Amino acid sequence: MNAPERDEAFYFSGILSAQAAARLMHHGELPDDRQSPRGTGRRLFGIWQGTGPAPRATVLYVHPFGEEKKSAHRAFVETARALAAEGVASLRFDMTGCGDSEGEFRDATVAQWIDDIASAWAEMRRRAPNAPSALIGLRLGGALAALAAPRLPSLSALILWQPVVQGKAEFDTDLRRILVQQMMTGSPSGGKRDLAAALAEGSLELDGYPVTKALYDGIAAIDLLKSRATLPPATSIIQFGRAVPRIQTLADLDPKLPCRLLDIPPFWSRTDFLPDAGTGALLAREGVMPCMARLVVQG
Repeated sequence: MNAPERDEAFYFSGILSAQAAARLMHHGELPDDRQSPRGTGRRLFGIWQGTGPAPRATVLYVHPFGEEKKSAHRAFVETARALAAEGVASLRFDMTGCGDSEGEFRDATVAQWIDDIASAWAEMRRRAPNAPSALIGLRLGGALAALAAPRLPSLSALILWQPVVQGKAEFDTDLRRILVQQMMTGSPSGGKRDLAAALAEGSLELDGYPVTKALYDGIAAIDLLKSRATLPPATSIIQFGRAVPRIQTLADLDPKLPCRLLDIPPFWSRTDFLPDAGTGALLAREGVMPCMARLVVQG
């Protein structure tokens, strides 16, 4: 086992989506004499967990949405450290408008986040160009990873942790949760129709995050059941706690698609479960390494 290097926090340049560039240009925030507005992207925050000059493999993590990102942070950290001890380096990063990356959450779109994944992938490949590389996405991050995968050169494995399979169904569940919370707290509520109207007028607040209609439309359009053909051959699905019907349906579309169920609580949505080093070791051992068994150079 290797002694993992200390985490390295840094910023790297992202890609500015065409929509974001046009919006900034309209508001006078982007000089119109730039030849390539998409090349003037915001800075993205990343943390590199290195293993030395020649890692056996590399992994890029794509975080989930909103509060799930906060809850999943410790699990990502502990998994990265456990993998580093096995010689696998990794990059964790914040997408536009999230965490310590630049940009406002209300300006985020699915297209922008997919561009962010491509930028983070390029940065990871720059740091370890000769190592086989895998992409891991959790929940909405899993769906985004699946959509970004065709754009990523030298992608050796795609690992989907409890992925959002159909964005509209997932988001409608969140809307129902908001309505229940409003009823329980006695807050004024006009029902789902009022929530839809709020989206149409600008944005809807979901756990403190302003979800615009552009972001909602992008998430609602996600359907991995329809885009299954675009998933790379080396795709694996990991479920936690119990099997989810929609995820199982995705896995059943291809008998060759590995789908494993881990006896670990849904750490992205639990406030009573704090992942520790043991959890990270289990996630690395059962949720990552089997999916990369053919990639990691033994050493």
